[in-house]
Amino acid sequence: MNFKRRDLLKGAAGSAALGLGATHIVRAQPAPIKVGVMLPMSGIGAEVGTAWLSGIKAAQLQWNESGGVLGRQIELVVRDDKFTSAGAVAAARELAGEGVTVSIGAGQSPMGLAIAPILAELKTVVVAPAPTAMSLTHENFSKYFFRASSNALILYGGIGNILATRFSDVKSWAVIAPDSENGRDVVRYFKFGVERAAAKTGKPTKVIEPIYASLNKPDYKVEINNLMNSGAEGLFIGLTAAPCVSLLQQGRAVGLDKKFQVIGEAGTELLIAKAMQKSTPSNLWGTTFWAPELEPFKSKYPESAKLMENIVKVTGDRHPAGIVQATHRSALAIFNALKTAGSPDPDALIAALEGLQFDTASGPYRLRKEDHQGIGTAYFAKIGARDAAPGYGLEEVVLINESEIVEPPTPGKKYEG
Repeated sequence: MNFKRRDLLKGAAGSAALGLGATHIVRAQPAPIKVGVMLPMSGIGAEVGTAWLSGIKAAQLQWNESGGVLGRQIELVVRDDKFTSAGAVAAARELAGEGVTVSIGAGQSPMGLAIAPILAELKTVVVAPAPTAMSLTHENFSKYFFRASSNALILYGGIGNILATRFSDVKSWAVIAPDSENGRDVVRYFKFGVERAAAKTGKPTKVIEPIYASLNKPDYKVEINNLMNSGAEGLFIGLTAAPCVSLLQQGRAVGLDKKFQVIGEAGTELLIAKAMQKSTPSNLWGTTFWAPELEPFKSKYPESAKLMENIVKVTGDRHPAGIVQATHRSALAIFNALKTAGSPDPDALIAALEGLQFDTASGPYRLRKEDHQGIGTAYFAKIGARDAAPGYGLEEVVLINESEIVEPPTPGKKYEG
């Protein structure tokens, strides 16, 4: 049979229109890049863990809306560390077993100290948002572990110096801290900051014998009684998250907030005011990671506005706690390093993270190459109740340039300063 070329073309067009015999090319989407998250999703640390997770999700949303990393979307793989060392180890092993090579985790020092020794075995890189124990970047240094936060010298030495300078008439300070390595760092460096301030002001002051407490206690009646009878005029609370809130709530019943001229805290920040509302101590000062309504965050840091926009998208909360910035910063470090490394290969990621400089919602930040210590700006603020919504907030912000106070790097060797 003889067909004309015109008839053949008509037949082909008709088949294509009907989907008959046509070739369809389906392009596979590249697999997402998986980033692990090891945070407390249950137990006494759940509220902090939820806030931390929202900070990571805000960074994930920001980057995914801009195309992700290396043309791939970012997928979070979340595991509950249960606010315990054992839980952190289990989470790290589980993520490594699933092929995840980089994670955000070790929100507290005990978790960091537990997982740092096993990261080389797991071939997993961890960027930590908040642990302060000095040994993590000194005698317990691991090339797989990066601290994107202040250490104990910067944080507790900084707030000790600020409080003792501003409240130079306070002649003695009481301290309650976790019964752990980190707790002893709290006391040591808060005392260092107080003594440093006293040397400048010329007004003698001292830190009395500290009180150590478990983070898993149902109540702090004994510790509160000891603090009330200490004779100190100022108080620093080294407990964080739910234990800090519990101590202040229980102490209010016996006048703890009125007993001391000033109370300092180590980073629970607006979660205290959110829980206590109008009962928040009027003399409370603490560490803050981010205060978007105040300077310098309000106008000097472009990443601050981006974080605020995305945290509202993620949570619907227009008054987030500043701690969301800690994990947001850790996530930005990982995403920037992935972009530079070109892959999630652990060795390539380590090389990209070492010396990394990037912008955050709290200003420029870098990860020191020698010991993986993060260095930027540390912030402290007065925390209080307000009549306007949401009923609480931060007032004046005081800052410290961390590069002026951070110790020299000594990875693998104990810091003796």
